[in-house]
Amino acid sequence: MVGDIELRAFQQLIDSVLATLSARAAENIKRFRGMSPSDLEVEVFQAIKDACGEGSFFHEDEVRLVSGMRFPDILVGKSFGIEVKSTNKDHWTSTGSSIVETTRDKEVECIYLLFGKLGGDIPEFRCRPYQDVLSEVAVTHSPRYRIDMTLEAGETIFDKMGVSYEDLRYSKNQIAAVQDYYRKKALAEGHQMPWWISEGKAEESLVNMNIRSWRILSASEKSNLVAQLLVLFPEVIFGDYENAAMWLVSVQGVVCTNLRDPFSAGGQVRQLNGVMLDTPMPHIVKTISDKYPLIVSLLKDKDFLDQISAFNPGLLPDVASRWIEQIQSSLSRVGVNMPVNYLFEEGLM
Repeated sequence: MVGDIELRAFQQLIDSVLATLSARAAENIKRFRGMSPSDLEVEVFQAIKDACGEGSFFHEDEVRLVSGMRFPDILVGKSFGIEVKSTNKDHWTSTGSSIVETTRDKEVECIYLLFGKLGGDIPEFRCRPYQDVLSEVAVTHSPRYRIDMTLEAGETIFDKMGVSYEDLRYSKNQIAAVQDYYRKKALAEGHQMPWWISEGKAEESLVNMNIRSWRILSASEKSNLVAQLLVLFPEVIFGDYENAAMWLVSVQGVVCTNLRDPFSAGGQVRQLNGVMLDTPMPHIVKTISDKYPLIVSLLKDKDFLDQISAFNPGLLPDVASRWIEQIQSSLSRVGVNMPVNYLFEEGLM
C-alpha cells in the first residue's frame, strides 16, 4: 500500500517533470511537434530521471522505460507507473489502453497518465491519476478507455458506471461489466446500440468484423433472424424497424437495406394455415405464423434469455404469455384484432 509520504513525493516528482517538459518544449517547439509517441516516451523518461536528483525521494536507477506492449510505459520505484499519451492536435483527448489491462505490471499500485498536447501554439503537458481521466470506453480492435485530460471530478466512466477503477480492474470480467453498462445506457436513451458488443461469454462478445449483406444469407439463417427479431423487437409488426436494424448490425454483423421486405413484402394474405380467410390480412400475419415453430423454440431456449434480457426485458419472467401480449398489441396497430393463437395451428403453451 502506497503511503502518504510516497504519494506526495511522487506528485512533487511529477510537478518537476511537467515544468521540465514545458520549458524544453517552449525552447524547441518544432522538435516537440514532430515527436512520435515513442519519442515522447523517451523524452518523459529522461525528464523523470533528471528530476530524481539530490533531495528527491526517488533515485534515477529506479526509473525504467518498459514501453512497447507493457502497461504502463514507465516504472518509477516498485509502486508507481506513468503511461504516456499524446496527440498532434490541439485538444486533450485520445484513445487509451485496453480496459482488460492484461499487460499491466503486477507490482504497480499507482498509475498516472502524462499527456502531451503537441498541437496549438506551444506544446503543453498534463499529468493526472490514470483513473481520473477516463471518460468512456471506445473501440479500435478491442474495448479501450477514452482519455480526457479536462475531466472534472465525478465525470469519469467509473462514476457513470457506479464502480471504482480498482473494483473494475480486479473484477473477473471487465468486458461483461462494461457491456452491461452500455447496453442499459443504450436502452435508456433509445435508438442506440453498442455495436462492439454482443451477448455471451467475454471471449465471444466482440462482433464479427466482416459485415455481411442480408441478401447473401442462406434461407435458413434469414428465417432464424426474422424469428429472433419478432421476439426481441415486436414493433417490426407495425413498421418500426430502427432498433431491429441496429441489432442486426451490432449483434449479428448483418446489414439489411430494406428490412420491411422480410416481414411485410407481398401486401395482404387471403389464406392462413391452409384455410381461406374471410377478410384479407396484412402479410406480417403470415410471417408470424410461418415463424411460429422457431419462435416457440426461442422462447424456451435458456441461452436466448440473455438476448431477451438485454433487448426486450418486458418479456420476463413469463416470456411466452408476455410475448403473446406484445404481439397482440402490435397486431392491433395494423388492424388485426383476432386472438393471436388463432394464427397458429397449435397454441403456444
